[in-house]
Amino acid sequence: MTNAAADTSADRSHDPEAAAVASVIDVLKRRASVRSFEDRDVPEDMIRTILDAARQAPTSSNLHAYSVIVVRDPATKARLAALAGDQAHVAKAPVFLALCADINRLDLVAQEAGDKLARDHLEMSLVAMIDAALVGMSATLAADSLGLGGCMIGGMRNDPLAVAETLGLPDGVFVVFGLTMGWPIERPPAKPRMPDDLMVHWETYQTTDAAQVIGRYDPILEAHKERTDRADGVTWSQRITNGFSKPKRLGLAKVLKQLGFGLD
Repeated sequence: MTNAAADTSADRSHDPEAAAVASVIDVLKRRASVRSFEDRDVPEDMIRTILDAARQAPTSSNLHAYSVIVVRDPATKARLAALAGDQAHVAKAPVFLALCADINRLDLVAQEAGDKLARDHLEMSLVAMIDAALVGMSATLAADSLGLGGCMIGGMRNDPLAVAETLGLPDGVFVVFGLTMGWPIERPPAKPRMPDDLMVHWETYQTTDAAQVIGRYDPILEAHKERTDRADGVTWSQRITNGFSKPKRLGLAKVLKQLGFGLD
């Protein structure tokens, strides 16, 4: 170790804030979806610790327009796994968190004051969904920092009404996504992201030529798949074209309105 490196290490050891910043960066850089879990429980006090930390995530106007449902019952997890498109790891994970956009609680508060929440519009729906996303990502990082792993489950939006029935959700609550949590059998290496100069813009947006995106990112991801024995012969750009050239989850807007969320 060079003297400079030693000095930096020493500085961090005496500066808790610097050490915390370094650890958050490390957790983010190694983050990868985990889909295989040990047959080992996650203690309730650990779950509470993770959620207590995650609840410090930003929340628009301090509304707390979200709720988290902790699911450990095997039958409920099995039902949610089926609704998510038969994702077996949802059922096998010791813990499943349902990250909900929740405007029901705010409506009850307004009613208590003799008024009602102006909720039937897009801005309030976005606020609640963004709140849920922020606390979900924070929970992921907190869990990862303790040695756990998991995967975000967008399949909760396959059948929002059935998910709502399964979890007993009232009007004004919608599961934006799920999050599995458990002790990893295997923690995959972090998947390489697109080169930063294609995604990070300074001062104004810079349109990138599609051929440059494909030519630079496809080889990076293919090399990663080869290293991790996950080569499938389908490049990133092919997957985008094959899987996302048609709309997904048609009718979702109509269902969200049924669940109490305005989109106008």
